[in-house]
Amino acid sequence: MNGMVKKYLPYAVTIFAVYLIAPLLFRNQAMQNFVSIAFYFIFPGTAIASSAIYCSKYGLDFLFALIAPIAYIPSMLIYYGGFNLPNIILLAVYLVAGIFGLFVGDIALGDKRRKKEAEEKAEAEALMLEAKRRDEIEREKREKNESSQSYDDDDFDYDKYMSDIDKPVSATDAEIDDILSEYGSNKH
Repeated sequence: MNGMVKKYLPYAVTIFAVYLIAPLLFRNQAMQNFVSIAFYFIFPGTAIASSAIYCSKYGLDFLFALIAPIAYIPSMLIYYGGFNLPNIILLAVYLVAGIFGLFVGDIALGDKRRKKEAEEKAEAEALMLEAKRRDEIEREKREKNESSQSYDDDDFDYDKYMSDIDKPVSATDAEIDDILSEYGSNKH
């Protein structure tokens, strides 16, 4: 939300300033006959120019087109008699002017932005390819290591003791009795 406000703020301030200050210029008796210049040229021109400049930097954003009609509402309420049919029509005209400005900005002025976006996309794809290659190399190394490793997790050396099993035992009965008695005495 903060990013959107930061992007909109300079344009919104400009539009609000024009929509609130321009009617002051036409308040005196001599200029009142020229108030239609503000309605039909200054206000829509401001909406179109601001939308075009915004769109050339940030791309199509139809919420931006709402700034001009919203900015006209206080001016409409203060200077032009509130909500009546001509003012509602002007709100729609300023909305259309904002949308038109967005398309003008995207088509006519958006080449630099589109080029930058294409470069960023190509860079991101290159990074993804590099990451895939590294993953493949790591996977191949892992598979190679796993295939060369034995899966014997037992640390006991069976070969050493298996060789002793096959040897003939030449123990006497006395030795066996000693071992058994020793085993029995340790058990208690």
